Amino acid sequence: MNERNRAPIHLRTLGERLRYCRRQMGWTQEQLAVQAGTNQAVIQKIENGKSLRPRKIDEIASVLDVNPAWLMFGDDKATPLTDEARELAELWLRLSDRERERILGEVRLLAGKRNF
Repeated sequence: MNERNRAPIHLRTLGERLRYCRRQMGWTQEQLAVQAGTNQAVIQKIENGKSLRPRKIDEIASVLDVNPAWLMFGDDKATPLTDEARELAELWLRLSDRERERILGEVRLLAGKRNF
């Protein structure tokens, strides 16, 4: 988001940030949906907190002229994910809860051995 449209700090959720940006543009949910190549129900679910990992987040962020990481997490300094990080995230979603717990424990062990 550019300096003249700096978002307030109180925007704590994806839905709050999306609604704020959409209103700053003067758009309805339907208008944003058309611009982002999706439908109004998707925008409504995001704003209401019922869709926390929308597939169209990059497109939505692009038409709102904001960083997708800021829109998702409120982090202005976040950089785009590398292809490897995206692949890892996609594979992570295929794992069972038990497999995730095991792998997360191993990653924490590995990261703890490093001097950061």
